[in-house]
Amino acid sequence: MNPDRIKSIRNNMILVSILLLIVGVAFIAWPGEAAKILARVVAIAIAVFGAFELILFFIGSRRSFVDVSAAVTGVLLTALGVFLLIRPDTLLNFFNIIFGIAIIIVGLDHIFQSIFIIRHIRGLWWISLLVGIAALLLGVIIIINPFSAVNTAMILIGITMVIEAVGGLWNLTALKPKPAFIKTDIDSAKPVNSGDEDLNA
Repeated sequence: MNPDRIKSIRNNMILVSILLLIVGVAFIAWPGEAAKILARVVAIAIAVFGAFELILFFIGSRRSFVDVSAAVTGVLLTALGVFLLIRPDTLLNFFNIIFGIAIIIVGLDHIFQSIFIIRHIRGLWWISLLVGIAALLLGVIIIINPFSAVNTAMILIGITMVIEAVGGLWNLTALKPKPAFIKTDIDSAKPVNSGDEDLNA
């Protein structure tokens, strides 16, 4: 495995693990506040994207069907973002599904990491596999069994994120290239003539 490739993978794993750890701890410590802040951030992002589509429509010179439909989409997204910003509790009802899918994706990534460790790296690959399976199960539970209390769901999501972050950081300890073994073919080695043999010649 190319050392530069391993370094790139390590950097990506460090970044993702730190982000998961920070967000997970925030969800556990302040579940209600974290959920509201996240809902507002999502609402603002939707509104900004819609406004951006409208700006592109008004500064553009063409007025084709595609441009008009993009402008209509921009109006709808802007209105939706403003509505969700005023009523963030509406968006909170969908957080279970959104985060459940995200956790399942991260769990699959951990399973792929365990396969990568088996093929290229020395390490306890089964730890990453267990973390991935646990994340998959928790993600499915969050989706199919939504909790009535948002705080409970956010705490469970936070715990899952912390577990995934710890699993990712553990994989970093195993992310070392296998030592290269130099094979020597004794039969093909050229004999070195001694000084006596040179004199006899």
